[in-house]
Amino acid sequence: MDKDFSSLFSSLEELLRKIVEDAVAEALKRNAEELPRYPENVSVAQASEITGYTRNSLYQMHSRGTIPGAKKVGGKLLFETAVLKKWVDEGGRMI
Repeated sequence: MDKDFSSLFSSLEELLRKIVEDAVAEALKRNAEELPRYPENVSVAQASEITGYTRNSLYQMHSRGTIPGAKKVGGKLLFETAVLKKWVDEGGRMI
């Protein structure tokens, strides 16, 4: 009987693992589809949405050199989206 129980438990464990993996994959896919799409470079307003910092804070951080991916283009401050998102993922302030 212990052998039957062990086999049943193993089958249930495998089935539960598959159900959880599928649910997580579906949730991640759904969240990725709902996230806003940003161009390669974003404005200060869009960077504010990504980081949760105010526009003034972003300007100050840029002037101090404490935020990555910032650059002046034609007199406008732009941020490289990929660099900014990586910074947020690695501990920068989130939304």
